[in-house]
Amino acid sequence: MSKTLTFLCQIFLTWIWFISPTWADEKNVTQYPNKPEIFFPELSAVLSELAKKAPFLEEQRELLMQARSGKIISDSSKGFKVGINAQAQSLHEDRPSQGFYHRYRVLGSVYLRKPLYHWGSLNAASRVSELSERNAKIQFASLQRSYESKTRSDFLDLVILRYEEDLARTSYALAQKNELDLMRRRELGLVSDLTVYESTLARLKQAIKLSDIRRKANYQGRVFHLETGYPKGLTFAKTPQFTDFCEKHVFSGSPPILVSRLSSPELENLRNEIEKENNQIKIADAELKPKLDLIGGLYQDQVDLANSNESLNRNNLLIGIEAKWDIWDSSLSKGKKEAARSRKRMNELSLRRNSKSLRLLVEDLHNQISSLSGKIEVNRQLVKVADNRYEKSVLEFKQNRITPTLHFQARLTLDESKLDLAKTVSHYLKVRDLYDERTNFNKN
Repeated sequence: MSKTLTFLCQIFLTWIWFISPTWADEKNVTQYPNKPEIFFPELSAVLSELAKKAPFLEEQRELLMQARSGKIISDSSKGFKVGINAQAQSLHEDRPSQGFYHRYRVLGSVYLRKPLYHWGSLNAASRVSELSERNAKIQFASLQRSYESKTRSDFLDLVILRYEEDLARTSYALAQKNELDLMRRRELGLVSDLTVYESTLARLKQAIKLSDIRRKANYQGRVFHLETGYPKGLTFAKTPQFTDFCEKHVFSGSPPILVSRLSSPELENLRNEIEKENNQIKIADAELKPKLDLIGGLYQDQVDLANSNESLNRNNLLIGIEAKWDIWDSSLSKGKKEAARSRKRMNELSLRRNSKSLRLLVEDLHNQISSLSGKIEVNRQLVKVADNRYEKSVLEFKQNRITPTLHFQARLTLDESKLDLAKTVSHYLKVRDLYDERTNFNKN
């Protein structure tokens, strides 16, 4: 009965905490109950601007433009090609019995070429470039999702660091207080110099620890702002809110059942690569087959008139069909075909292997989520025990029944328990985010 009452109280407190306007949006919590940005509004603000401000994503976005350009280049091989040629010449002729003859002339021409029939090789090349563009889009979308996951992970790491810094600051203040208290007791003859030295040693160690944590937190914070492009000013969660979140939030139960057909950017790219190699085989097959092109032209030339040193300018119109047939290429097309077949087989094998690896990964993530849910509850119990122990040590220390070292050790144990709980919660959120990313690829 007591366990049921405790569980209902946790649900009620979590509901009250969720509807607080300063911490989470109720609509978003309902739609995405496990995303860290729902619990940390600052992270939501960073992610909303990530695609526009992250320098790395801005660089990688240019790959999409390059893929689109490749598609345009490939499609151009099927279209008309039109050119213009103009010549201005100064002509000097040495004609028999007439001496030198000099004149100026200007000639021009316009030509046109359009492929008619290439055994599907041009369409295959266009399809290859189209699949390359699709792969570029999938890769960028996957990169963006991965970068969002990395940003979530980095943000949670910074939250843990700030939380650890707050705990270390509180412990350092306690160490200072204990040292001053023991100094006063020494003046009264209640404790020895050795006891004071122990408290001073504990304070100095805590000062070194606090300094290291601050340095690391400041550096990681600067790296976070650099990689996300987000302006400075983030607090990375306030300690009271984060403590309540770790100790009282009721996380959702087991993740949804695995879907029957998993997919990922890597698998989709491999499927596209297999189709690309099929088209490369078609292109190689067409190498030694006759090809027809439509040609046309309008050009000018000059011919000499009979019995005269004058010339006549002619305008000529040409329209026809050109046939080209490469008979032998020293097995070049054969080599291309075999290479494409080999790449296709390799991609098919990789597709099967990666499909099995993906399912194993998703199953492992599913098990990790279930395991971390239980671990969170155990860590919460450890925090309660450590807190009770610390409160007991406070009373015994005031009564001079325990040494300052034992009292301070109880405080450090409480800090470690709270920090372990926070790290476990952070790990849970990271694993759940990775699980959602791996299982929701087809929905994005």
